[in-house]
Amino acid sequence: MTTRTLNSPAQRQAYSAAFQGWVWGYPLIESLRTCYEGFTDAAGPADGRPHINTFNHATRPSTHEDRWVVTPANDLIYSTSWLNLADGPVILGTPTPTGRYFVMALLDAHTNNWTNIGPRECGDGPARHAIVGPDWQGELPEGVREVRAPTDLVWVIGRILVDDADDLSAAQAFQQSFTLEPLSGKPGRLPASVRDYDASGDPLAFYANLARGLADFPVAEAERGLVAQLAPIGIRPGAPFDAQALEPEVREAVAWAVEDARDFIHSITRSKRARSWGLSYRIGVYGFEYVTRAATAMKGLGALVGSEALYAMSDFDGDKRPLHGSNAYVLHFPAGQLPPVDAFWSVTLYGDDFYLIDNPIKRYALGDRTKGLEYNSDGSLTLYLQHEEPRQGRSNWLPAPAGAFYLVLRLYHPRQEILDRSYRIPAVTRVQ
Repeated sequence: MTTRTLNSPAQRQAYSAAFQGWVWGYPLIESLRTCYEGFTDAAGPADGRPHINTFNHATRPSTHEDRWVVTPANDLIYSTSWLNLADGPVILGTPTPTGRYFVMALLDAHTNNWTNIGPRECGDGPARHAIVGPDWQGELPEGVREVRAPTDLVWVIGRILVDDADDLSAAQAFQQSFTLEPLSGKPGRLPASVRDYDASGDPLAFYANLARGLADFPVAEAERGLVAQLAPIGIRPGAPFDAQALEPEVREAVAWAVEDARDFIHSITRSKRARSWGLSYRIGVYGFEYVTRAATAMKGLGALVGSEALYAMSDFDGDKRPLHGSNAYVLHFPAGQLPPVDAFWSVTLYGDDFYLIDNPIKRYALGDRTKGLEYNSDGSLTLYLQHEEPRQGRSNWLPAPAGAFYLVLRLYHPRQEILDRSYRIPAVTRVQ
């Protein structure tokens, strides 16, 4: 980070408060920004986008053209919705499970994946789940299960597995059987903090957006003391943020803190220990792990809690060198050592901008459902990660860009060997 000269106690106090507030508040701002970008204005959506409290169904897996969220999966089709529970409960209808993997992940305004609704929660038949706000009181229809949210803003991220192109139409038909219905029967409204979101890019707009978000979605009692520490920069519960009310030296310190906090969080999205794989068991629900929460929002916004899925990330090869497309690599799973999961696993490759990479064969991931994957005679599996097509052919090739890249190994419904850390993911090996 840039060395700063803070010339007064007021500047030092403001810088510290603003830095802390940025790290703590960044996930909330990312929620507001992502919701805002899904809608044009308070009157309603355009370009075919749905209203709040309704599903937006993506009809194909993500590719290099998709930029709606960082580090998207290529194994799934997504069904997403923003719910404003201040207007009352919203009922999620789920179909009879068919054996196809799916999960409706529910995230609060601070990006905590506080609960999931999938085959393990739905039983053997169709079900209805009423998602209600933290302060809602009332009667629900008979047979509807109550799911109480920590905040009135909820992001529903549905994931539905697609085996391959031949399976897409069946996955799409299954996707259409999920429903959302406000209990009131009335259209939902955008929260004021989304409607009035400041997307100007002004560094101090972050705190104006934060103040609006805190007015709409008050923090739990355990975090009120933390919010109180933001008073030196003009953040007070229920009050708007006024940058012009700050002294010039304080405004300068706050702007510096925005830049430095962003650089700090960006720096830790890469493993500092230069290990081949980093796997965090704490993502999804973060408690007081604010740095982890912010880093996940920057590199893996919308991540699931570990009991549903774990994400191993690799920025380095087994010799602690950064992954780069000027080199060729292999990922070799010995016989009997494929990732132990009950749903599915896959390895996906991303550029250093956190998005999928365009490539000549339009392949973004390899995994246990990849058609034509060739296993070695002893039952082991070797994947080839490189820019040019390998001499072994395309069957096990995951194309890399010419520059820097990273990998994500997704482990859906991880088995005990992963959860107790006895399973070891093989290192990525550079080919000499």
